[in-house]
Amino acid sequence: MNSSLPSWFEKPMTPKVTKAKIDGIAVLDESRRFESLDQSFADLYGFSGPAELIGKPWSETFSLTQIERFEEELIPRLKKEQKWTGVISGLKRDGEKFTQRISAFYMGQSKLVFLVKNVTPEGRSIFKVGRPEYNWPEAIESTPDIVAIISPDYVIEKINDAGAENLGMKASEVEGQKCYEVVHRLKSPIRGCPCKQAIESCKAGIGEVMEDGTNYVVTAFPLIDKREELTAFLHTVTQVSKNPPSELKACEFFIRELDKLSNKDEIYSFLIHSIREVLEPAKVTLYERTPDGLECVLQSGYRRNMVGENLYSSGTGARIETLEKDSSIYIPDVAISENYIRYDPEVRCEFVAPISTPKRSLGVLDIRKLETDSISPSERNLIEIMASEAGKALEKLSSIS
Repeated sequence: MNSSLPSWFEKPMTPKVTKAKIDGIAVLDESRRFESLDQSFADLYGFSGPAELIGKPWSETFSLTQIERFEEELIPRLKKEQKWTGVISGLKRDGEKFTQRISAFYMGQSKLVFLVKNVTPEGRSIFKVGRPEYNWPEAIESTPDIVAIISPDYVIEKINDAGAENLGMKASEVEGQKCYEVVHRLKSPIRGCPCKQAIESCKAGIGEVMEDGTNYVVTAFPLIDKREELTAFLHTVTQVSKNPPSELKACEFFIRELDKLSNKDEIYSFLIHSIREVLEPAKVTLYERTPDGLECVLQSGYRRNMVGENLYSSGTGARIETLEKDSSIYIPDVAISENYIRYDPEVRCEFVAPISTPKRSLGVLDIRKLETDSISPSERNLIEIMASEAGKALEKLSSIS
């Protein structure tokens, strides 16, 4: 067995097992359709049960913009690195968008696994020794090191390459064997096994262990098929890290601070300031919806004053189109686009994101940079999330007043 594997993998352990506080887990096949998931994932996106999503494409829970980001940025990265953790915007059945941490990784060359956790104003949890129920967010942020799909009779159906390497084997050598035999060298599951709990109770279990001063989170999540039956469970082992991705830190800080603001002007100013902090764009404008179209209410980076200027819904351009379609528009090279604005020739790249809720469109956020194709998929994703969260905050204020 590989010496890098924690020694507690080779001997019985008694982790503290409790119900895991998670928001959802799903396994997708090579055509990006849901193959299995847990009830929490279905609940999270507004579905009554796993059967309503199994066999459906991932467009049921993610917008086209998010799927494009997966295809352009994350899938190529996953094929190379096998795992990724960051922030996305989920899409509920009723059209509501919500911000999530997501940990994604490949199982073999086909299955794609998502573990999701909502990002809330409370911010990032702290790892607490002896309190495993608090430690799930840490596992998400760290990204699991060892991941396996295991059948109800403890046969390893799939394991990620890193997990197999930690066992000193290839994935093909591990798959098909009983987990307690190949991992623990035993004839039955170890005492306190979270996988055993997941099978017997059909509820997620999370255990916490410490080895040589290092904390590990061990989890087991039941996966339900279309017949609403337990088909397998997902088992993860994660070495806890205190260094979440910068994208995640920026998003969590934004949502936490946004929750403290008490009026519209504060929200608008904070939104533009946050975007400049993260992206350092050349020019930013924020437009509010009016009966006739859009009115500029805040700007940054422009020499001339644009506040108070109107864009009419009868006109053209990326901002009006974003308002009407309630979806983002990215123009990597404005010089070859019909939406190119002649009076601003130094601009080479533009991204417009809607500020909206499922109930109404509130305005748009327009970002322009001086270099061609200079707003990355990750940056566009973060802009969309910030604009969406600002929309929720504005809606919340209007419901109070």
